[in-house]
Amino acid sequence: MPTLSTSSASAVSATTTARRVGVIDFARGVALLAMALYHGSWDLTYLGLADFDLFDNPLWLAARTGILGSFLILSGFSLVLAAEGGIDRRRFLRRFALLVLAAVGVSAVSLAMFPDSPIFFGVLHHMAVASLLGLALLRLPWPALLLLGVAVIALGETVALPLFDEPWLRWIGLMTFAPESNDYVPLFPWFGGFLFGMALGRLWRPGPTKTPGGAAGRLFARAGRHSLAVYLLHQPVLFGLLSLLAMGIGADPADIRSFQNSCVATCTARGGEAAQCTATCRCVSDDLNRVGLWSDFIHDRLTADSARKVDGIIQSCGNR
Repeated sequence: MPTLSTSSASAVSATTTARRVGVIDFARGVALLAMALYHGSWDLTYLGLADFDLFDNPLWLAARTGILGSFLILSGFSLVLAAEGGIDRRRFLRRFALLVLAAVGVSAVSLAMFPDSPIFFGVLHHMAVASLLGLALLRLPWPALLLLGVAVIALGETVALPLFDEPWLRWIGLMTFAPESNDYVPLFPWFGGFLFGMALGRLWRPGPTKTPGGAAGRLFARAGRHSLAVYLLHQPVLFGLLSLLAMGIGADPADIRSFQNSCVATCTARGGEAAQCTATCRCVSDDLNRVGLWSDFIHDRLTADSARKVDGIIQSCGNR
């Protein structure tokens, strides 16, 4: 599941100070809500309850970039803010250890649930590395941080070398192909966003500010202050609830995936284009769910009348 692996970078910011800035916590909380909405859309699509084109539609791609970018910028900003009075090593190391343990846990769970596309370097892994690199760059002035961020993004978007296709180097980026992973946030180009946040932290040093937005704003800020916990818990809760919903309306996620995989394979074997076959097969499963025929269809309990309806759905989806 993507998470923004979407998902979600500053949800795990390795902040090392007790001083809080209300507007930053609020911004992080808003970003967490956006992340949850994106992940919920992914869950709905995965479970066959919706058909969002998350990986090809420019608007969805822009949403993912914006959400992840905002977390990275906030994380880089927070690191600079935390270092104003000097780094508390014990606090930083404790936070870093939690981050690493969370990253390992996410990888283990993703490997068990999605063995074909496990998360090997997602947002949590990225934040662990970014925190260490950020410490090494804290003394740089903001123009240098800004230029370095531009260079990281430019390299990540333009350079692709076979060397970095090696499994042990894929965390860097610069690959010649996109790896199969539900959350892939390589160093290049995404570390550029973290550097932009550090540059912003050099330019703007906010004092303790009042949280905007009244009661709702305080709720967002509270979520922002506990962003790692929110990040780790929100997806299991969302996925679990939506899975129950899918089963409640007669659509078992495993059955839907099995049908769609088989349907697409048959369609492409007959000469259909992969994208069109995928859209048609999703349309069929969605429409069968919508009219309440999925359970009878998947368990071969169709009457003559319902079989005619299924044929009509298949023909209608094929003509769209």
